[in-house]
Amino acid sequence: MLTGELVWEFGQNTLSLSPDFAERLGFPRASADTIGITSFRDRIVREDLDLVYERMSRSFLRSEPMVNVYGLHLADGTVRRVRSLGQWKMSDAGKPTLFTASIAEVQSRIHTAIEDEFIERVIDLRFLAERAEDDRYRQIVDRMLREIWMQRRPT
Repeated sequence: MLTGELVWEFGQNTLSLSPDFAERLGFPRASADTIGITSFRDRIVREDLDLVYERMSRSFLRSEPMVNVYGLHLADGTVRRVRSLGQWKMSDAGKPTLFTASIAEVQSRIHTAIEDEFIERVIDLRFLAERAEDDRYRQIVDRMLREIWMQRRPT
């Protein structure tokens, strides 16, 4: 199973990958700490790039966790679907400084990008509803989340 870690210091042209992960992607183990951003980007399946960029930019604006599902081209010529859970670390001034992500091959059924996006936005609504004075908003979103969970859980 493909797994790895990614670390990128904001503003740098290189990022770090865990050595085994870097090697599976076709990068030399010795250069795992100096992978060019564009070299890593080129390993992502082209059709998935727009969604990856959009979610990363939204995560950049708020230091909230970000989940992405995308394909990666491996050194052996195969493509593997992976799920990446990443988050920006912020400075005391509220500026993004470091992006870290755990990446793992998806072993179960993949939901569509639209389904994932919808659920992500419903979860955003849940956090917003927490701040509302009227408890009915939270109740409405909670019902939606329960229904989504019932539809998506494994049978």
